[in-house]
Amino acid sequence: MFVDSVDSDIAPSGTLLGLLQRGRGDGTLHALAAPRAEALAALRQCVLHDPRRDWQIEHRSLYYARLHMELDASLDDIEEHLFSAEDALPGGECESRTGLALSVLGHLASYENAAATALLRRYATSGANWQWALDELAVRDDDAGLRALGPAVLARFPQTPAGDAELAAAARESFEPRPWRLWAEDPAHPEQAARLGRVREQGCFDRWQRQLGAQGPRPGWSVREVLDWAQDGYEQHPR
Repeated sequence: MFVDSVDSDIAPSGTLLGLLQRGRGDGTLHALAAPRAEALAALRQCVLHDPRRDWQIEHRSLYYARLHMELDASLDDIEEHLFSAEDALPGGECESRTGLALSVLGHLASYENAAATALLRRYATSGANWQWALDELAVRDDDAGLRALGPAVLARFPQTPAGDAELAAAARESFEPRPWRLWAEDPAHPEQAARLGRVREQGCFDRWQRQLGAQGPRPGWSVREVLDWAQDGYEQHPR
C-alpha cells in the first residue's frame, strides 16, 4: 500500500493519470474533458494499482467511484482483477492488491449499483480478501443478501477445533458485526446458529482463561489489600 515518491508508477503531476493518482480535485474535470478511452485507462490504472502512499490516511475510493459513475465505466476490469489467479497466491498481499477496488465497489453499491453489489457478494464467498468485501456489504446490503452469504463464509472454516478458533477470530476481528449477528439468528440454518453460538462461548471462555493466567503483580481480594497495592504502585511511579 506504500508507494515511494520516486516510484515510476506515479505519473507526472501535470498529466491526467498523475492528477488522478494524487486525488486532485481538478483531476475529475480533466478526466471528463479528455477522450473517454484515455480517462477510462487512467481510472483503471488508479483503481487496480493503488497509488496512495498510505491507504489509512488517504481515502480515495469515493473519488474514484464517483468518476467511475460519471464515465459510465464497466466493472469488467475490476472483476478480472479481483478473480485473477494472483488472488490465490500466498503471501498476505491480498489487502494491498484488492482493497481499493473493493472499497470502490462498496461506494458503487451504496449508489444502488446492483452489479457492484453482486460482485462484492461473489468475492465475499470465494475471494482471498473476503473480510474486506464482507465489511463493505455489511453497511450496504440488505438482510436477505447478507444471510445468503452465511453458509459459504462459514464453510471456509473446517469444523475442527482449529477451524472453530479461526472462525472465532474472524468474527471477533470483523469491523462490522451485522453479518455475524444475522447468521447467528438465521432460523433457516439452525446448525449455523448453533456453531456460531458454540464458538462465541468458547471465545469468552478462552478470554477468561487468559485473564486468569495473566502474569504480573495482582492485589489480594480485600479492600485493604487493593488500596495497599494501589498505594505501592503510586509510590513506585509518582507523577
